[in-house]
Amino acid sequence: MKVTDFLGTRVVDKKAMEIGKVSEIIIEPTEAKITGIQISTGEFGLRRTDLFITPSEIEEVGDYILLNVEKAQIKDVESEEKEEKTTLKL
Repeated sequence: MKVTDFLGTRVVDKKAMEIGKVSEIIIEPTEAKITGIQISTGEFGLRRTDLFITPSEIEEVGDYILLNVEKAQIKDVESEEKEEKTTLKL
């Protein structure tokens, strides 16, 4: 499967509630591994939120991506970026 096959794929949580679609894939180039996936929860505008998941949160991949966590357990991109900046300062 190619990385481009994932873009736009619908994502559902473990309760089968649709969360959004894959908008970006973060790859560690030296290891050629996916380290994270960004999910867009809405269309452009004020209601759009971007969430961040890790490969360990994925249960199954097919016509859609099924997660093994609920939406409430997923970090938004802004909090993930803040956590990375805090980690880098240490």
